[in-house]
Amino acid sequence: MYTVTLDDESEQQVDALPPAALAPFAELRAMLEVAPWNGDPFNKLKPDSPMRSQAFGQNHEGMVVHLILEDQRRVDLLVVVWMS
Repeated sequence: MYTVTLDDESEQQVDALPPAALAPFAELRAMLEVAPWNGDPFNKLKPDSPMRSQAFGQNHEGMVVHLILEDQRRVDLLVVVWMS
């Protein structure tokens, strides 16, 4: 299992999510605790890179960019956006 962390900026982004985004974000966060590598490579030219992106929401209105620190079993959320 991985620990999912937020820095001050990503925490503010999560706090700004609309109510419709909260449940899908919670589901994504739970998924990141067990399978963070399921996201898409952030840089398509480096498919094994630990920096990933993952869409969330019924129509993929949200996106998270995260960094996997495998040696620490940690996932750092870098960017959280919701496009409504």
